[in-house]
Amino acid sequence: MNRTSPSNASFWTKMLTVAGAAILAAAPLLAQANGNGNGNGSGAANRPGSGTGVCTGACVTAPQPLSEAEAASPAFMREEEKLARDVYRRLYAKWNIRSFDRIAESEQRHMDALGRLLERYQLADPAEGNAEGVFKSQELQNLFNQLLAKGEQSVKDALEVGVLVEKTDIADLEKALPAVVNTEVKRVYTSLLNGSMNHLDSFESLLEVVN
Repeated sequence: MNRTSPSNASFWTKMLTVAGAAILAAAPLLAQANGNGNGNGSGAANRPGSGTGVCTGACVTAPQPLSEAEAASPAFMREEEKLARDVYRRLYAKWNIRSFDRIAESEQRHMDALGRLLERYQLADPAEGNAEGVFKSQELQNLFNQLLAKGEQSVKDALEVGVLVEKTDIADLEKALPAVVNTEVKRVYTSLLNGSMNHLDSFESLLEVVN
């Protein structure tokens, strides 16, 4: 192997010196590209960061204020979803129709979503500590008793109960949504509304088969 001549060695020494100077000059730009912008947050390259530099973990935004109407409806919706879940569980135990079991699981997820809203906004939970079939609202308690009595008469009656429950949920959500400004509440209600529409389709399809 040929040895490097003195002239070549001098050439590479100069090149390494120039390259090192270029890297040092580019360091501030690299820092900005990594998100250390003027905002000391996680901004994009050459843009001010959007953070404050204070939050080092997962930042949680403060909840938006609720109007009086927005604060009142999640509690009722929570118990209404509990009613649907409890009725469907009882009717599944009675008739062993898989749709009742599947939709009861969905109603549980609806309850959980509403429960998180109540907790986030520090609102009282009417369903807390109540056993299956027990409700704080006397209106919902009476409705549960009536629906269960009808649903246990026949498979057709049970499916008609499912249709009635979902139509009632849809009507209540559509009535509440226009008054909702809070984006979190609106997102949850919209999700519940879509779910109830799917449940209604399922029960109506089964009812057509029975008829």
